[in-house]
Amino acid sequence: MTDCIPVALIVDDPPINTTYWIRRQAEELGIAREPRGEFGTFVADWRRQEPAKIVPNDFWREFAGWAREAGVRGKFSFLPCPAGLGYVDDKVEGFPATELSELLGIVREGIAPRFDITPEFMTHTMAWDVENRRLLPVTEWEWADTQSEAVLTDYLAEALRILKNAGITATGVTQPCSRRGDEMVLARAVLAAMKRVCGVGRTFYFLHADGQSLPAPSKVMIGGADSDEWVVSIVSGVRADEPFWASLYGAGDVEEMAEYFISADGRTGRLVDLLNAGGPVVFHAHSQTLYSNGTQKGFRSLQLVADRINRHLGRRVRWATCSDVAAWTVSRAE
Repeated sequence: MTDCIPVALIVDDPPINTTYWIRRQAEELGIAREPRGEFGTFVADWRRQEPAKIVPNDFWREFAGWAREAGVRGKFSFLPCPAGLGYVDDKVEGFPATELSELLGIVREGIAPRFDITPEFMTHTMAWDVENRRLLPVTEWEWADTQSEAVLTDYLAEALRILKNAGITATGVTQPCSRRGDEMVLARAVLAAMKRVCGVGRTFYFLHADGQSLPAPSKVMIGGADSDEWVVSIVSGVRADEPFWASLYGAGDVEEMAEYFISADGRTGRLVDLLNAGGPVVFHAHSQTLYSNGTQKGFRSLQLVADRINRHLGRRVRWATCSDVAAWTVSRAE
C-alpha cells in the first residue's frame, strides 16, 4: 500500500450553507457587487427561494458513518465563527446549545479520526472584526489580499484557538474562494499560526482547484524533505465549480455528476486522469452541494464516486488525509 497513490476528499464550508449567507450578508452590508469567487452557474440570488441555511447534525452523522464504512479520508473544514453567527466554542445563532455540543462531538469523534480538520478562515463570508466581534463590509478573501503577514497570522491564530477551545486541533488551514495577494504571505502566516496555537511545524493549506492540469500542481511553498518545517499548497484536481453544484437547490442528476469524476466502469473521468498522471488524486465538495437543500443528491453522487474508486482503483490508490498528501508531495519534490 505504501506505493499506492493517495486519494483525498476535501469537504469545505461546514457546518452551514455559506452560499446563502455570503449573498445575504453582502446585500445587508451594502456590497453592491457580487462577492468574488467561483460559485458555479447554478448559484442564484439568495432570495430566489428559501434554501437550507444550516446543514443539520443528522446529515453530518450520516456522512461520518458512511466515510468510516467506505474507508474515505481527506480534509474537512469547520468554521470557527460560521457566517459571523457566533463562536463554536461558545454559542452560534441557529444552533441550540445541545445541538452545537452534539455537532462538536460528531466532528471530534466521527470525522476527525479520518479527516484533517481545518478552519476555513473565520466566517467564510465577510471578514471578521475580532476585537469588536462584528462583520466587516468586505469578504474575507478580499480582505486577506491586503493584510500583512502579522495581521493574517493573528487572524488565523484566532480561528485555530477557537477550534482548539472546542476540542478540535487543526492540522492545516483553508482559505475560502480565491487569493490575489502574495501567496507566500499566506503560506508564512499559516505556518506561524499553526506553530503558535497547535505546535505544528509541518502543515498545509487548501486554496486552489485546477480541473485541467495533469497532474494537479500541489506545491511545497516552504521547506523541504530535510526540513523540520514545511508548508504545502494542496490543490484539488477538479474544477472549482465541482459538479455537485448542480444539486444546490435539489436538482441535478446523481449519475451525471458522478461521471465527471469517474465513469461507471472506472475507465474514464477526471480522477482517473489524475491517477494516470501520477497523482495525487484530490477532489473537493461543499457542505451545501452535498446536502442539496435536503435532497442529499450531491451526497448520493459522492457515494457513487467513492464506491467506483474503491471498486475499480482500489489496488492503485489509498485513501489519505491532506496531511498525508502534503508529506507525499514533500517527499517527491525536487
